[in-house]
Amino acid sequence: MADVDLAVIGAGLSGCALVSALRRNHTFDSMVIFEAGRGPGGRCATRRRRDDALWRLDHGAPTLSFSGSPQGRLGALVGDLCDRGVLAPDAGPVFGLDGDGALCELPAHPLLCGPRWRGQPTMAAVAETLLADAGDAVFTCFGERISKLSWEDGRWLLPGGWRAHTLVLSGTLLAHPRSLAMLGWPDVPLRSAVAVGVDPGLDAALELIAVMTASVRWNLMLELPSVTGDPFSSNPFPRQIWLTAEARDHCGVERLVLHQQSGGRLGLVVHGLDDGAAIRPDTQPDLLVHHENRLLAVLPQLLVPWPALQAALPGARSLGVMRWGAAQPLDQALPRSLQWCPQARVGFCGDWIAGAGFGMAEGALQSALDLAETLQ
Repeated sequence: MADVDLAVIGAGLSGCALVSALRRNHTFDSMVIFEAGRGPGGRCATRRRRDDALWRLDHGAPTLSFSGSPQGRLGALVGDLCDRGVLAPDAGPVFGLDGDGALCELPAHPLLCGPRWRGQPTMAAVAETLLADAGDAVFTCFGERISKLSWEDGRWLLPGGWRAHTLVLSGTLLAHPRSLAMLGWPDVPLRSAVAVGVDPGLDAALELIAVMTASVRWNLMLELPSVTGDPFSSNPFPRQIWLTAEARDHCGVERLVLHQQSGGRLGLVVHGLDDGAAIRPDTQPDLLVHHENRLLAVLPQLLVPWPALQAALPGARSLGVMRWGAAQPLDQALPRSLQWCPQARVGFCGDWIAGAGFGMAEGALQSALDLAETLQ
């Protein structure tokens, strides 16, 4: 057995910000962070390729979005990352697209209402930097999808023989019923680990998490050949293209994001919406193919305002589809008063905690800073 003070499940933005803050505060001497992916990032992850060392594609969130200028501890964190060159303002052109495939005003969306920063050189660099700040106080276990939790004699037992005094979930997968069908699990791991009545705060938190809606995205990743500007087009190449509500319903796409690559190439990510089909271990392979074909079919009409990009599509190389899933609080996010459950020594952080709103970087980061302060 390897004993640590804290185990964090999920090396996304909030999980990495948490271990960074705890190390800075000298709260814990030893921590371990588990991540199902091959590296830190979560929904701010970056796709790399073995056959092209220069290729980098941010296939999740393209920016860190805030509702306003970050203040207090959050402002200090963002300022520090900017000073270190890890974050830079994202000023790339953003366009709106209506149901007829024509340019229009940007749709109203929280991610477009405030300042945005972009990770340098990639979005994953933000989580990587925060995790590195924790130094040798944190062990990392990548490629480790946890499907079972055990709590015995006041210790959390985890894969690999790890035992932790405190457990933090930076996502809801181990606490939300969506995991039962999606991953074929027999029960909700966190609920089965701690019986009802042991920790009233945890009971209340799990009841709220259970009614959160599962938000799913199917993100298609493409490599476009070298594209030069179209002299007959007055529209500069976009950084992001956001679809109006009408266009989203018609195309099943939320937005498109372009990424400049070496040699004039472009990376394109199509953020596809879910169509409600049941996601299970046996259906996922077919669903990945279905959404790849569906998104490829609608792309030409979405790029009509940019003829050069549209003309490059026949030479595009598909890099596959990445499925993203998260519990989205539609009516009530998890209150900060339930972010820490002391009897079971379980904490939560992420953009689903009450604060700036789902999908906002400030919510993910602020929740980590708040929990770190509670655990001091």
